[in-house]
Amino acid sequence: MEKIQYIGETLLPGQIGQLGVLLAFVGALLSMVAYWFATQRRESAEFDSWRSIGRYAFLAHGLGIFALIGALLYAMINQLYEYQYVQAHVSEELPMKFIFSALWEGQEGSFLLWMFWHVLLGFVLLFNGKTWETPTLTVIAAIQAVLATMLLGIYVGFGDEPAKFGSNPMLLLRQTIDAPIFAQADYLKLIKGNGLNPALQNYWMTIHPPTLFLGFASTAIPFAFAIAGLWTKRHVEWLKPALPWALFCGSILGIGILMGSAWAYEALNFGGYWAWDPVENTSLVPWLLIVAGVHTNLISKATGHSVRSSYIFYLLGFLLVVYSTFLTRSGVLGETSVHAFTEMGLENQLILFISAFTLTGLGLMIWRWREIPHPKSEEHTTSKEFWMFIGTLILLFSAVLITGSTSLPVYNKIMQVFNPAFQGKVITEPVAHFNKYQLWIAVFIGYFSGFAQFLRFRENNWSKNAMRFAIHLGAGLGIAAVLTYLSSLLINLHTWQYTLLTFSAYFTIVSNLDYLITHLRGKLKIAGSAFSHIGFGLMIVGIMASGVNRKIISSNAFLMDGLIAGGDEELSKKNITLFRNVPTMMQDYLVTFKKDTLEHFTRTYTVNYQRKNKKGKVVEDFNLYPTILYDKSFTKIATSNPDTRHYVLKDVFTHISALPEVEQNFELKKQREEELKYKTLNLEQGRTQILHDTLDVENQDTVFRRTFQISLESISRNPVHHEYKPEPGDLAFSTKLKIRRSDDDSVYYANPVILLRGQLIYTYPDQVDDLSAKFKISQDAIEKVFALENQLKYENLNLRQGDVGQWQDLKIRFTGFNKAPEHPDYSRKEGDLAVGAKLDITGPDGKTYHAEPIFLIREQQPLNVKVEVPELGLNVRFPLLDPGKETIQLMLAKSTAPSSIPVEVATDALPSNYIVLEAMEFPGINVFWFGSLLMMFGLGFSIWNRMSTRRSGESLA
Repeated sequence: MEKIQYIGETLLPGQIGQLGVLLAFVGALLSMVAYWFATQRRESAEFDSWRSIGRYAFLAHGLGIFALIGALLYAMINQLYEYQYVQAHVSEELPMKFIFSALWEGQEGSFLLWMFWHVLLGFVLLFNGKTWETPTLTVIAAIQAVLATMLLGIYVGFGDEPAKFGSNPMLLLRQTIDAPIFAQADYLKLIKGNGLNPALQNYWMTIHPPTLFLGFASTAIPFAFAIAGLWTKRHVEWLKPALPWALFCGSILGIGILMGSAWAYEALNFGGYWAWDPVENTSLVPWLLIVAGVHTNLISKATGHSVRSSYIFYLLGFLLVVYSTFLTRSGVLGETSVHAFTEMGLENQLILFISAFTLTGLGLMIWRWREIPHPKSEEHTTSKEFWMFIGTLILLFSAVLITGSTSLPVYNKIMQVFNPAFQGKVITEPVAHFNKYQLWIAVFIGYFSGFAQFLRFRENNWSKNAMRFAIHLGAGLGIAAVLTYLSSLLINLHTWQYTLLTFSAYFTIVSNLDYLITHLRGKLKIAGSAFSHIGFGLMIVGIMASGVNRKIISSNAFLMDGLIAGGDEELSKKNITLFRNVPTMMQDYLVTFKKDTLEHFTRTYTVNYQRKNKKGKVVEDFNLYPTILYDKSFTKIATSNPDTRHYVLKDVFTHISALPEVEQNFELKKQREEELKYKTLNLEQGRTQILHDTLDVENQDTVFRRTFQISLESISRNPVHHEYKPEPGDLAFSTKLKIRRSDDDSVYYANPVILLRGQLIYTYPDQVDDLSAKFKISQDAIEKVFALENQLKYENLNLRQGDVGQWQDLKIRFTGFNKAPEHPDYSRKEGDLAVGAKLDITGPDGKTYHAEPIFLIREQQPLNVKVEVPELGLNVRFPLLDPGKETIQLMLAKSTAPSSIPVEVATDALPSNYIVLEAMEFPGINVFWFGSLLMMFGLGFSIWNRMSTRRSGESLA
C-alpha cells in the first residue's frame, strides 16, 4: 500500500523533541551511573574520570530537556496542530501570553516543568556542590531518569498489550489516534486546536505552577543530601549544606501554596482562600515536613540531637511529593478533586517511582541506623530544643492526619480489590473534618513556638534569670489575653476552642516580639525564625477574622421560584437576585446590575454598589466586575470568577452564583430562540399598531390576555447593539420601537438591528424582559431600506473649493480636501492615492450635516467610496477630480424611505435580565495575607543569613 505523503506537516520540531527526550533519558541514566561510581571510588584515582563523565552526561541531559521544551514551545507558538499536545492545548484564539500556561496544562508539560527545575538546581550542585556533588547528583540524576520515562512514550513487550512507558508530547496527532481524516493528505486544513481551558486563562496560571513546581523540585535537594549522608556515612556533615536548601525549599514551596490561595481567592469561586481540596493538601504536607526538617536540623546543629529525625523529615518531604504526584495523576482523585489530572496510564510507573525511592531511603535508614549519631542523654524538658522537637512531632502528626484523610480514595480502591461490594469511606464535609483536628495542631504550635523563646533565659545562669523568665512569660501571657479579649469585641470567636486558638496566636506573636526586642536587641540579621513565628501568629489571627467571621451580605428572602435551579432554599439565603437596572438593597449597600458584555469565552457583569449614610447621602460608589467563563462549546459555564473590593480592614467579595438557563447554555438559548412564536407586523413611522396575545401558564388552567401597542419611532443607519460589532462594508440599520401594554402604564423601548454583510443577513433581536417579549427586524426589511445601487438615479454636481451648490432642496458647500481620509468601507493599501472631499450639506429644515466621500487611485485605476447621510436619505459619490480646473465632480442620489418596516414580535420569551449574586465580607483578610508573607519572608531571610555567614567565613579563611 502506498504511503501517504502528508501536506503541510512540519516534522523538524518533532524530530528535535524526540531527540531531546532520548538525550534527556540516556544522559540522566549515564550521569547516575557515572556519579555512582565516582562516589564509590572517591578515594581512588578513577574518581576524576567518573566525575567528569557524570558532569558531561548531566549537562547533556539538561541540553535534552531544554531542546524538548524549545521544540514544544516552537510548535505551540506556531500552532502546529499535527502534534497531539499542541492540538490539545492551543488554539487560534489563545492569546500569546497564555502559551506558557498551555505548555504545562497537560500532564506531559507539568512533568517537563518539574524536570526543568531539577536541571537548574542540579547545575547549582554541579558547580557549587564541592565534595557533595557526586552523591547528591547521583540521586538527582536517578530522579530525572525515572521522570524521563514518563515522557518516552514507547511500548515494551510482545503480544496484543505491550507495556507503555510514558506519554511523549512530541508525537504526531495521527500517531496517537486512528481516524478516517488521516486518509487525506491535506488533513491539516480540517483540524483546529482545542485550546487552553478557559478557566485557566488567567495570569495566576502563568506564575503559580512554575513557583509551585520549583518548590516541589527543591524538595529533592534535601532528600539527595540525606541519601548522600547515609550513603557516605557523613551523618553530621551533610546537615550544614542541606539546611540552606531546606530553607529555600520551605520558602519557595510556601510561596507557591500562597499563590494558589491567592488564585483561589481572587480568580476562582472558592469563596475563600483554602478549601482542603486533596490537591491543596498534597502540596501542604511536604511543606510541613520540610519545615519540621529545618527545625530538627537546627536542633542537630545546636545539641547533636535529632540527626535521625532530620533524615526522616527530609526523606519524607520528597517522598510525599512523589506520592502527591501519584494521587493527582493516577485518576484516583478524579471524583474528589476538581484539580486532579485524568488517568493517563502512568499509574504503574508512578507506583514504581514511589517504591524505588521509598525502598532506597528506608533501606539506607535501616542499614545505617546504628551508625547515626544519637546522644545517650535526652534533651532536658526545659530546654528550647526539646520543645522545638515536640513542635516537629506535632507537624508530623498534622501531616499524617492530612495524608491519611486525603488518601481515603486510595484505601477505597485497595479495599474494593478484595471486596467489590465495599462502598468506600468518604469525607462529606472536608472543611469541618480537617478544621476539627488542625485547629489543635495550630494551638500547640502557637504555644510551643512562643514558650520556646522564653527558654533562652535557661541558657546562661538560670538562677539569676529565673525571675526575668517569670516576668517575661507572665507579661507575654497577660498581653496575649488582653489582645484576645480586644479581638473578641471586634470579631466573633464563636467557641472556646477558637478563643484558645486566638490566644495561642497572640502568645507566639508577643513572645517572638519580646525575643526580637530584649534578646536580639536589633540584631535583625538572625531574626528569620522570629519573623516566621510572628507571621504564623498573624496568619492565625487573620484566619479567625476572615475565615471564621466571613459574613454573607447577599440575601433575598423573596427569591422568585424557578430563578435558582431546584429552588434551593439554602442557596436563596446566601444569594440575591438582581434584575438589570433595578436597584436592590443588600445589607448596607444599594446594588444594581448595570450590564454585561461578552468577549471570547468571558461574560463580564457590571454590578454597582452604593453605600449611604444615615442622612441618605451616598458616601461610597463603586463597580465590581465578576465574570463567568463558558467552555469552548458554549454549552456550559466553565467557571465563575469573582471580583473584590479591597479595603484596609476588609474585602467585599462578589461572584455570580447562578444565571438564567438560556444564559448558561448557548445551545439551549438557540433552541429556545427557534421555539419562539413570532408574529409579523408592518410598522409605519408615527403610527401605532395593536397586538393581541394570550399566555397560558404552565401546569395551571389559567390564561392571561395581553394587548400591546407598538409604534415605529425612528430608523437609524448607525445601529448600536451589544452583540453587533461593525466591520467595513456593513449595511446595517436599527429601528426604535415604542411599546405599551394594556395592563401597564409604563413605556418600553426596543432597538433590534439587522445587518447585510456580503451575501449574508444577520438579525440581532432586542428583548424586553419586563414584557417577556422579543423584537426583531424581518429579513424582508433589507430590500425596503437599502435600495440597490443600480436603482439609484445619480445626478452630477461640479464644485470648486469654497463654492456652495444647490441640488434639489439641499445646499452643498465644498470646504476642502482631506489627504488622510477615513471611512468604514476603506482600508488604505500601499500605493493608494486617496483624498476626501469635505462637504457641509444643509437640509430644508436648516440643519447641517457633514459628509466626506473619497476619491482614490489604486493600481492606476480610479475608484470612489460612497457615503450616506441617513437623515436626508442622501447618497454621495466623488468620482472625478480635475486638478487643472481645481474642481470636483459629485454624484448625488436620494433613496426614498420605505412605507413600512416588517417587524417580528414574540411574546413568549423567557426573561434573561437577571443574575443571582453571592457577596460576602472578609474582615481582617489583610492580616492573613501579611502574616503568611511574613512567615515566608522569615524563611527567606534565614537563607540570606546562612549564605552571608558562609561567605564571611570563607573570606576570613
